Amino acid sequence: MKISSSPNFYRLGAVCCAYYVAAQLFQEISFHFGINDSAGGEAEILQRRTPLDQFRLILILLGFSLIPIITAYAGVALRRYRARPAASLLGFAFAVMFVGFEASTRSIDFFLISRKWAVEYRAATLESVRQVIGSRIQVWDDAIAAFYFALLGVHMLSSLCFAVATWDRDKWDVIVALGFWVSAMESVARLSESYLGQSWVASINSAAYLPVVLLSFGTLAIWLWRQAKSAELSPAISE
Repeated sequence: MKISSSPNFYRLGAVCCAYYVAAQLFQEISFHFGINDSAGGEAEILQRRTPLDQFRLILILLGFSLIPIITAYAGVALRRYRARPAASLLGFAFAVMFVGFEASTRSIDFFLISRKWAVEYRAATLESVRQVIGSRIQVWDDAIAAFYFALLGVHMLSSLCFAVATWDRDKWDVIVALGFWVSAMESVARLSESYLGQSWVASINSAAYLPVVLLSFGTLAIWLWRQAKSAELSPAISE
């Protein structure tokens, strides 16, 4: 079996990782300067119509659609397939589910909830109409909270599989594998907080989220860029 390993494919994956890190950094800054990520009720609905929140939402959505982080995951599976075929394929399969879940929910959240229902809510003059729309949005928020169990679960499994797939003797293989391990543990902590009642990890999860993203996707971007250089010396993987 011959698998294409174009250096430019790995570079694209690295660029997608870098974009995702930048989008997450912007989101974190926006949470400190203008957006209240714990807002609820009417405040949360009206906040959806602010330019800053709209820009934040579209940046994150692009990371799962038109500037797809799945390219980076495909690069990992492609590069490590010969050494760890099962872990590579499983990791990519779970990653496809994770990215698909994220792209679907964020598309609905942006185009239906923020750009349609929130607009209708703000334009409504009757309180009864606002209550109906507000109830719809609350049902959506509750459904997303429940849906994140599956999303976090497949993200954890994908990270674990890729940690196994990338672990090797090379220094950068070890570094990127550790990034995947940390990402998996962060998913476990978030699952424990949200679905197992372990509220004591809430502050840890809040503080750790951005550093984990920077560690896991930052090291992955560097690793993929290095794979591009290696691929120039071995343009195809044959088996």
